[in-house]
Amino acid sequence: MLHDRPVMKTRYRLLWVALIFMVAAALLLSPPSARSQIYFGITPIRFELKARPGGQVTEVIYVRNNSSKPIRIKVYAENWFLGEDGSRNFIGNRPASYSVREWVRVNPFDFRLQPEEVKSVRFTVSVPAEAAPGGYHLAVSFEQVPEAPAGGRLGQVAFTGKIVAAVYVTIGKPEIQGQLEDLVFESSQGQQLVKLKITNSGRYHFRLKGEVVVKNAEGKRVVRLEIPDEPVLPESRRWLELRLPENLKPGDYTAEAILDIGRDELLGLRKEFSVR
Repeated sequence: MLHDRPVMKTRYRLLWVALIFMVAAALLLSPPSARSQIYFGITPIRFELKARPGGQVTEVIYVRNNSSKPIRIKVYAENWFLGEDGSRNFIGNRPASYSVREWVRVNPFDFRLQPEEVKSVRFTVSVPAEAAPGGYHLAVSFEQVPEAPAGGRLGQVAFTGKIVAAVYVTIGKPEIQGQLEDLVFESSQGQQLVKLKITNSGRYHFRLKGEVVVKNAEGKRVVRLEIPDEPVLPESRRWLELRLPENLKPGDYTAEAILDIGRDELLGLRKEFSVR
């Protein structure tokens, strides 16, 4: 019976992978216009790794063909950065601060998947010996490639779908340096929102947790907005938009933001504003 345990563990792992693909499908890091053309899924879609200068880390990404036909997948590493509005910009081999695609090798990088087939793709992060302490990132990108039909000319190939796994690599002991600089209430095109200005002045990325509470002139809470789990990359700035579920009535209000960026102390900011 002891020999059956690895088999059972493998079966449970495959079941877990199949189930998690159903969740990952809702978390694609791909343009909305391309999602209708994507016929595969990957998991996990985010890695938080720790490494040392001169060291290596290897991880596995599972990719599954969700269509009824064979498909071809290409895998590669690329650089990326976040815009101040949180938009993800994937830029291939063009340089970006703290983005290190050259540290990564993937295997396999070009393959076919049969319908409902699951394949594992390994990637290895090799950190240079001279790498300075800091928080680095890269993308492992998966693209579905339609093959040219019979009789088609060479070169008639276009990418039709892309999913990205974000990889964060921490070297050394993080010292989080972030500030909650501003809180702004805005109303645009009939939609009210609260905007938070967040600055990362350090060399390590951090992720956001927290809430914004809006109270009326009597001190009664009228809105609670949860701050999403979003990254702020090293030496960068983010404007985070939180849309109110319902517009506030005319009157005087106070908004208070409490933000957890991974330090011992929380960041807080309170602002008064009026709705006319």
